[in-house]
Amino acid sequence: MSRRVKKEIMKCLECNKTQFVEQKIRFTPEIKGETVEVIVPCMVCKSCQSPLMNTEQMNVLRRASADKYRENHSLLTSSQIIAYREKLGMSQSAFARYLGTGEASIKRWETYYIQDMSQDELIRLKCDEAAAEMNFLNVHWKRDEPTVYSGNVKFNLQLFKNVALYLVEHTKESILFLNKLHFYVDFYHFKKYGVSLTGARYTPLKLGPCPDQYSPIYEALVRGGYLKKVNNHAYKALVPSDPALFEDREKETLEFILNLYKSLGAQKVLKTSHEEEGYIKTEEGAFISYESAKNLHILKKMQ
Repeated sequence: MSRRVKKEIMKCLECNKTQFVEQKIRFTPEIKGETVEVIVPCMVCKSCQSPLMNTEQMNVLRRASADKYRENHSLLTSSQIIAYREKLGMSQSAFARYLGTGEASIKRWETYYIQDMSQDELIRLKCDEAAAEMNFLNVHWKRDEPTVYSGNVKFNLQLFKNVALYLVEHTKESILFLNKLHFYVDFYHFKKYGVSLTGARYTPLKLGPCPDQYSPIYEALVRGGYLKKVNNHAYKALVPSDPALFEDREKETLEFILNLYKSLGAQKVLKTSHEEEGYIKTEEGAFISYESAKNLHILKKMQ
């Protein structure tokens, strides 16, 4: 004998009516002391338009709110964490073992519990090839002490990345030319202030002065979703550079080099980079000393 399950009837909390329609409604819940704004499905009373959520809709709201907070703080969303796990072909328990954490944590992160920054970084480093490569490059250079070959400062990958984004979005030139602008950004900044902007080291190649390890950095930026490769040499910026990362004088340097490029043209800048003292006098495979910035040849072209 079959049992009939009695369906629960929803009643409006305001007018006690039972007729509802589903609509998408804007909510502004507070997450970790911060108000976020999300639009999710909700039942709305036909009579007085008051919203009322069932259990499933409440869970959708909680997850959407948590994900909005995560987006605002550059944390992986629940769907992104799920995507990483599924890309690796792992169950939640296997993924937990891979990350070295509890299965309960995985279940929470894939719903509406927000991971902290260290947990977020762990997921990225173990699941995202680009993030792992960027981390490797960062660690690789952090071991090096500041010298005249780095512009008297340690290499800053975050600054270099944002200089790259700035140059790509404002010039749309090939990597062969972008390398020369990187060179002039750092060496001009050193000439004015005694330190380079990014701490990058430069080596003389046949195509002119180039940042050390520029190829893996740009490839990591492509895999990380910051740049898109348009063809074999050119890129398109998928995210804007972050001006908040630059000091006022660093912004002035970027603007100066950009105006220099617009004034002289790409070909003249490219040709002049091969005439720079640091490029001419540095042996292949060695690093160019920032001391050569004292006599930047390109500045004479502007006079």
